[in-house]
Parts: sequence; C-alpha cells; structure tokens
Amino acid sequence: MRYRWRSGFTLVELLVVIAIIGILIALLLPAVQAAREAARRSQCTNNLKQLALGVHNYADANGCFPSGFISNLPPPGNTELSLWTWGALVLPYVEQKALQDALQVGKLTLAQAVATPTGLAAAQTPLATFACPSDVGPPLNDFGAKYASTSSQFSTYEKRVTSDGTNRIEIAKSNYVGVASIGDSTTPLMGDFATYGPPVGVFFWNSAISFRDITDGTSNTAMLGERCYRFKNILIGAGNVVGCSPAATNYSSRNRAILSALGIPYWGINQTVIAWEHQNRGFHSLHPGGVQFALCDGSVRFISETIDFRGNSLAVGWSSANVGCDSTFERFLSRNDGQPLGNF
Repeated sequence: MRYRWRSGFTLVELLVVIAIIGILIALLLPAVQAAREAARRSQCTNNLKQLALGVHNYADANGCFPSGFISNLPPPGNTELSLWTWGALVLPYVEQKALQDALQVGKLTLAQAVATPTGLAAAQTPLATFACPSDVGPPLNDFGAKYASTSSQFSTYEKRVTSDGTNRIEIAKSNYVGVASIGDSTTPLMGDFATYGPPVGVFFWNSAISFRDITDGTSNTAMLGERCYRFKNILIGAGNVVGCSPAATNYSSRNRAILSALGIPYWGINQTVIAWEHQNRGFHSLHPGGVQFALCDGSVRFISETIDFRGNSLAVGWSSANVGCDSTFERFLSRNDGQPLGNF
C-alpha cells in the first residue's frame, strides 16, 4: 500500500514561527510608540508656535503682551468671582474671534459670561491649539476640591470657576501657561509688588509687558510653558484656556487661583518629590525628559528636566525676584536679570 504525505508545518515549526513574530512585535512596538510620541510632540510644538504668534499679533495691535490676568481689585483681591486671563485676550489672534465674541470678553466678567448659556458653552469649548496631544487629562478642567480626598491643598488650587460664588463650573483645559516669574512663590504675581518686588516674567497681574521690557533679549526669554494634567502618579492640574476664579479657591489671596493661567519654576521641571501637592505651580509634560517652551521671539525649544536649577524662596523685602536668580533655568524665565544665559 502506498501512502501520500501531505506537505505542511509541524507543531514545532509553527511554535517557532509564532515565537519569531512575537519577538518582532516586541522589537517594533517601542519604535511605533516613539514615532507616535514624536508626532504628538511635533503637534505640541506647532500649538506653542501658534500661541506665541497670537501673543505677538496681540502686541502689534495693542502695544504690549496681554495681561496674565485682569483684576479690578488690589491684592490680595480674593473676592472676585472669576477673572479673564491671557488666553481669553489672544483668542482673536489664534482664529477664535467668534469664541471671544460669544464670551463677550471686555464687556462681561468671566463670572457673568458663564452665567449665560452662550457664554457657558463658549467657555467649555475645548480648543486644540491649547491642548498638548500627549496629555491624558479631561477636556474640561475638574482639578481642585473635587480631589480633596487626595490632598486638602487641592481645594486651594481650584481650577473650576464660579458664576455666583457657590457653584463650580468646569471650563476648557489648557496645557500651556504663561511664564510669570522665578522662585517658588506665586504671591508677587498677584500684584503685591511693594512687599516682594515686581515679577520678572512676562505675564502677571494687569501686566503690560512690551518687547522693550524684555531687556535680556526675546531669543533668551521664555514666554509660555507646558503643564500636563497628570504627571506619573501626581495630579498636576494643567491650566484653563480663558480664566480663573479667586473666590472658588477659598484661599486668603488670589495667588493660587491664577495658576490656572500662569507658571513659575517652583522646584524644577517635572518635579515630583518636593511638596508634590503644590506642583501645579510649575511646568510638567508627558514628553520624555523635559518640557517645551515658547520663547518671546516666537521660537519653541525643548528644555531638559536636568537643566541647571537652584530654587529659591522669595523673601519679603526683596527689591526684585532677580535677587535670587542664580541658575540657568531662572535666567531663562526672567526677562531682565541682565546675566548671560549661555548654552543649555
């Protein structure tokens, strides 16, 4: 009797092929993930360039950069319900004039705007230009007292706004905040210049910084930096597109509320160790190894988290925050420290 043998793979051969495919996938996956992150980082770069261009166009039309935040009260000024920040002012210059018109920026306060259906819808409109594609946070910023079980401090950094002092309204999240000053304190930014000296960044209380005020040079001075919603296991809180709420923070001054729009170095880039519950003062991103910044000349630069930095605690009676400016990162954030920046 003659037997006919059918050609095919043995079980061992199939297992070998499957093992090889698994190895190839394991080798390929990191490359795919790296390519995707490179694409997201490129889009983030484009966002920052668009925002920097918007700030420049605002300056061309108004003679100065937009204010970090607008307040009619002197410091501490924590009783105002909700305030416009620099993002609301640049909307027409980043192709969002219709949104600014819906909010009636300059005609209404933010609290009045979100009390209307049209204004509320506008404030809750996510804008791709203000969102880093790598960020994993929600489109509407819910950071604050909602997470007080994680840290009671979060309630004093409330990113939600209010229309009547009691409600809490989530508005569109932003991953980009204005550079306000150096040091670890937000107090000078709220306008207490006599006690602490004026801030040395380009955005703060009713600020009106022009190009001539950036004496260190626009190519040496940071304008905008990234802040993600969550970094590793820590809620950072990102920021907001159009405004903040001093009344909602339930804090003794508005200086923590304005972190919805502004940033300082605090204890360094992507820092998680020192006072983690206060890290939403600083700059963080999900791009491996650092954070992207838009400079005052409109360029964008990736700054390593290992940049030379020596944090300082702002002291009462300083004539200027630049008294403590003694590291590369601080000189990068200051517009007028008068020191050479060097290579970094």
